[in-house]
Amino acid sequence: MNSIHDMGGMHGFGPVQRKDNEPVFHKRWEGRVLGMMMTMSSHLGGNLDNSRHRSESLPPADYLGLGYYEKWLVRMESACIEASFVSREEINDLMHGKDVWAEDRFAKAVSAETLVTQLKSGRLSARHISEPPAFKISTSVRARNINPIGHTRLPRYARGKIGIVTADHGGHIFPDTNSCFDGENPQRLYTILFSAQELWGNDKNPKDTVCIDMWESYLEPA
Repeated sequence: MNSIHDMGGMHGFGPVQRKDNEPVFHKRWEGRVLGMMMTMSSHLGGNLDNSRHRSESLPPADYLGLGYYEKWLVRMESACIEASFVSREEINDLMHGKDVWAEDRFAKAVSAETLVTQLKSGRLSARHISEPPAFKISTSVRARNINPIGHTRLPRYARGKIGIVTADHGGHIFPDTNSCFDGENPQRLYTILFSAQELWGNDKNPKDTVCIDMWESYLEPA
């Protein structure tokens, strides 16, 4: 979707500041949010693409103003409200120190051992598909210039640009439909190499390139 989260190539936000020896969590509550998100995911029945879409749907001012794990907390709250696990009023009560008790909404606890196993096994997105590839390695392709209203992994700065297919990863879950629970609809996933000059203009270093993984429906013959 076209929103403030798609910041690639946008001016005015300054460089990415990388810190040496930066801690995994800057505050204890950030780790707790990660733990809540991991344990709640099995009860909410969501998926990674839907979680990303929830973050992308935040108002621009909120998206820019909230920290990384603050966005996680907000999207988890919205998912819990939609699933009727909790109401907005109950969340407000909790924020003001009031007790909220609902015996009919208790969920089975997830043990630390189970969570560690889930993290180690991962959530693979690869899926078998029988359709032959539409594009071969080393061929030129153009990223389609589309503006979907829902979730997509096709960045704005690459739309309409020409690149070279460098890898074929086989079938993978299609995030655009998976994000709205409209099916996994696996498609072939490719790695496309773009020159910096193609993406940003002829004044860029001709030796610089960017590789982007793109699903087949994002592409067309160049």
